[in-house]
Amino acid sequence: MKIRRARQILRSFADDTRLRIINLLGKEELNVSELCEILGCAQSNLSKHLARLRLTGIVSDRRQGFNVYYYLRKPENKAHRELVNTIVRGLSDLKIFGKDLRRLGKMRKKVK
Repeated sequence: MKIRRARQILRSFADDTRLRIINLLGKEELNVSELCEILGCAQSNLSKHLARLRLTGIVSDRRQGFNVYYYLRKPENKAHRELVNTIVRGLSDLKIFGKDLRRLGKMRKKVK
């Protein structure tokens, strides 16, 4: 991996909302409306963050009917994979991440 690519990936982690998205997508794939409900942010704002994460190869998407589901991608490049895994594991015990995961759980219980 070139240093420019590493810098782009690291910049993707330089935003609270993107870190929260990565935390949630590390648990399961979600669509934009689900992410908006959990994070409490506007869809337009969230879409910008998802686009940045897609461009750096951290997140991918799949389409199912009218919905687009996002998931945490497993990078093929070893250095890229290690960067992502280290950041995700290193920040996993942040309070806001726990709050987001509890909201995800409550949202899933409502659906059932």
